[in-house]
Amino acid sequence: MLNYKEYIYAVYQERSFSKAAQKLYVSQPWLSSVVKKVEQEIKTPIFDRSTNPISLTAAGQYYIQQVKQVMNIEEEMRRHFAQLSSQETQLHIGSSMFFCTYVLPRLFQEFREENPQITLTLTEGGGNSMTEKLLNHKLDFFLEAEPLQKNEKIQSVAWCMEEIVLAVPARFSINKQLSQYCYSFDELLKRNEPGKKKPAVPLESFRDEPFLLLQPGNDSYQRSMQLCEHAGFTPKVSVFLTQMMTAFYLVCEGQGVSFLRSTIPEYVTPTESVVFYQLDNPIATRAIYLSSLLQHANPVQQKLLDFMWNHSLLKPTTGALGSPATEDLKR
Repeated sequence: MLNYKEYIYAVYQERSFSKAAQKLYVSQPWLSSVVKKVEQEIKTPIFDRSTNPISLTAAGQYYIQQVKQVMNIEEEMRRHFAQLSSQETQLHIGSSMFFCTYVLPRLFQEFREENPQITLTLTEGGGNSMTEKLLNHKLDFFLEAEPLQKNEKIQSVAWCMEEIVLAVPARFSINKQLSQYCYSFDELLKRNEPGKKKPAVPLESFRDEPFLLLQPGNDSYQRSMQLCEHAGFTPKVSVFLTQMMTAFYLVCEGQGVSFLRSTIPEYVTPTESVVFYQLDNPIATRAIYLSSLLQHANPVQQKLLDFMWNHSLLKPTTGALGSPATEDLKR
């Protein structure tokens, strides 16, 4: 009953026997006879020919659902065996500029040493473009704070957690009033050592300061606005930006204050031109998501998956594909 599935699927897509026949380069009478043959085999109609355009019967809907699953499995098998036969050893990872420039090259250094035969390609981008590239098999994985758009073919799983802190130009006079909360560059890096922790700053203290925020529509902007709202004020935004690293350097130049990921000081040259404050709000902690296609990983992809989960700051228990089995980590 699946021998002619591609022909029936084409009729379903085109909603027309004549259009499907043209698409498949076959005659319409032959295509009609093929569909009829399958309908006789399963002893029920697949298409309701009384509607215009033609539509699926209840049995036809079930048939197409199963055909989609079979076609997805066949496509996965073709890609898997094509990779094995060609010994393809390239992996494509998408992420933001910060991760592609600072985090991933350092993280993958060990992976490359252990797997010199595998070439890693890093692609900068945002959620919408990465979703399309994942679905078109132009990316193997995507890593970022914003989980990708919901899609039945994609899974997004929390890979690690990161803290958001407030970065302030060191020359701003308000720092003198808040010295008990203030971290220097070096102090922030050592804040988790015994006796180094300082209390969280009252964010409302910065209500009159100029803010540098990322543009609306991303996770950082939404969290920034929520943090200020919870502190009882609306931030006075002097500049909207597209990259968090640009915000960091503008803070260093004294242009304004900004909400930044606390990991930035780990990857840039220490400077005395900026100070940091921790925030007492759950919104200031967020997950970094690893997104991939919801299908069985090929051997090369599995190597990177295993490496990523072994280096996850969450240290979760693992399930299928080497990804966390904890359901509430998925979006």
